Amino acid sequence: LSAYRGRCCITGLATPELLNASHIVPWSKDRANRVNPRNGLLLSALHDRAFDSGLITIAEDMTVRVWSGLASETDHFLAETIGVFDGRRIKPPEKFQPEREFLEYHQREVFRG
Repeated sequence: LSAYRGRCCITGLATPELLNASHIVPWSKDRANRVNPRNGLLLSALHDRAFDSGLITIAEDMTVRVWSGLASETDHFLAETIGVFDGRRIKPPEKFQPEREFLEYHQREVFRG
């Protein structure tokens, strides 16, 4: 939480009740890195769920990538809350940059592509 200054790295949201410390490689898949701060992102509850579901990922260049199947002309809420961040850089942490290997795992194994 402190590495990201208490703000979602995608949206900048700073309301603690709406923030989650998210694992890049899921908790259930890598016991050794469960508490590794380089396996974490601070995300809003909505973006945490989208990340865990593979609707979004973070590329090696620290930009948000949104699943192409998410685009929907009928769901303006998704376009305004998730789709709008496609290609934008995340706000980097002050320390514990996300591990490239973990980001690659998420892109390969979780992200819908």
